[in-house]
Amino acid sequence: MQRHPSTSRRRLVGAVTFAALVLAACGGGDDSAPSTTRLPLGPDSTETESTEPPATTTAPTTAAPTTAAPASSSSTSTTTTLPPIPRQPLVGIPLAEGEEPIDRPALAVKIDNASPARRNHSGLAVADIVYEEIVEGSITRFAAVFHSRGSEVVGPIRSGRSQDVDMLTSLDQPLLAWSGGNPGVEALIANSTLVDLNWQAGGQGYYRGSGSIPHNLYNSTERLWAQTPPDHPGAPPEQFPYLRPGNEFAGTPVDGFDLAMRGIDVDWDWDPESGRFLRSQQGAPHVDVQHGRIGAHNVVVLGVQYKPSTIDARSPEAQTIGFGPLWVFADGEVIHGVWIRESADQPWQFFDENDNPIGLRPGNTWVELAERQPTATETNPGIELSIAFAE
Repeated sequence: MQRHPSTSRRRLVGAVTFAALVLAACGGGDDSAPSTTRLPLGPDSTETESTEPPATTTAPTTAAPTTAAPASSSSTSTTTTLPPIPRQPLVGIPLAEGEEPIDRPALAVKIDNASPARRNHSGLAVADIVYEEIVEGSITRFAAVFHSRGSEVVGPIRSGRSQDVDMLTSLDQPLLAWSGGNPGVEALIANSTLVDLNWQAGGQGYYRGSGSIPHNLYNSTERLWAQTPPDHPGAPPEQFPYLRPGNEFAGTPVDGFDLAMRGIDVDWDWDPESGRFLRSQQGAPHVDVQHGRIGAHNVVVLGVQYKPSTIDARSPEAQTIGFGPLWVFADGEVIHGVWIRESADQPWQFFDENDNPIGLRPGNTWVELAERQPTATETNPGIELSIAFAE
């Protein structure tokens, strides 16, 4: 993939710090969370000030960070808890005084990314969060999560997978719009905390539109939100930590990056004019027919293992509970680090190579669930990611 022939792209393979922060400390892998509990100390929640001189050792960190201990008479370090900033939860935009988060649930819509569906993509450009997951046949599928904005047309809508339950549970009873699935997946979702709006099991508002069957099922976010149960808890919790006002995303400047998602080649190119990374796939710009060019203020690449689903061994299942390597792209820069998620009902935690929490900039976020090969090592994270660093 040569999207930037004038810029030298080098493959980012250095993951020694990932091993130091997590593997060496915990003796684990991507299958389970580290044994040391980390609180979600995102940039929106705490600050630490210290008057102690910096350590003089140059040895790498070999233990996972722990939560801050209470200050004692022999310590000059203090931890200041900052008040949380009220935000629209899935885009991190601070609320004005007296403003409340939009009182409706998160709505996750499974959107087809097979070749016949791509020219009719609708709604992806205005989703708050989009998860791209690998499914069988070496293609990908999207879980587009809406809350702050909606789309009159959303689709083409396709089936769910077992991996959707762990991936979406932390949204606190999100509505799930999907076309159905095999009996095992349907039973799994019906028994989860997801609000099941299965087209084949009573979900309303679905219709056939542009494209050929099965790549032509659509709905509207308003019609889907209208099916919210009366006792629903309302707005979802934040899924990611966000930068506090006045703080900047401090990474390494990049022009963009390429990512192989099995059979789908994905390119993200930094566009200073719009302040977003713009998405292409299979060598062509990715366009939403309702809302225009698809881009994101934040692009998060999570290195995850895929294992055969226990429901259908032909279906890959992303392991989104545990930990793994991480790249966060925002404001034309990248930060490399580690993701941690302790359970399906918990949000994501992001840490850089120095164990500092990573905050996203307010705006929409795309999450690439990139496949981490079983042969991954400390020096090779096993992900086909190529970054164009800015000159």
